[in-house]
Amino acid sequence: MAHIDVFKGWAETIRQDIDAFKVLLESAKADTSSRKLAGASLLYLVSRMDLIPDWNEGIGVIDDVMVLRVCAQLTQGHERGTLPSAADISLERMANEADKITKFLGGPLYDKLKSYCSKLTEQAVRGRSPAQLIEEESLRKALYLELEDELVKTVPVVVNDPVDAELRLKAYLTHKLQ
Repeated sequence: MAHIDVFKGWAETIRQDIDAFKVLLESAKADTSSRKLAGASLLYLVSRMDLIPDWNEGIGVIDDVMVLRVCAQLTQGHERGTLPSAADISLERMANEADKITKFLGGPLYDKLKSYCSKLTEQAVRGRSPAQLIEEESLRKALYLELEDELVKTVPVVVNDPVDAELRLKAYLTHKLQ
């Protein structure tokens, strides 16, 4: 199976993936690092400045599902606390799926993506930082509404030429993650 087909499949679970990160963001039992990673990954989904523009045919949403998986993997090094099993299972699944990104990109480029994701925890998107999301429920609620809007606008991932899509995906990430 082509890598792009695997990544396309991830787009189908994006709603439950988002829900798992919302649970983590709101969990008082999780440490600040995990919660910031959760906030950062959700903010990334509504950012206009992501690695691959969402309008890019066939691959525009792939960077979004990749960032969710890398952030889930990064939370494994922190204390996530006790989460409802559905959220815990989703986060573990995403973290495990990040290995497929490594196989696709290769170690050096994956390390750059991981570093990029780590830095998202300190960046504000639309005037909100991950730290502010932890503290302010009103900011979380506004983000959740924006996420709903994004999900409604998300077009199905259609790839007519998997080889071309994988080349474009790798080219974008190589260029943006220098």
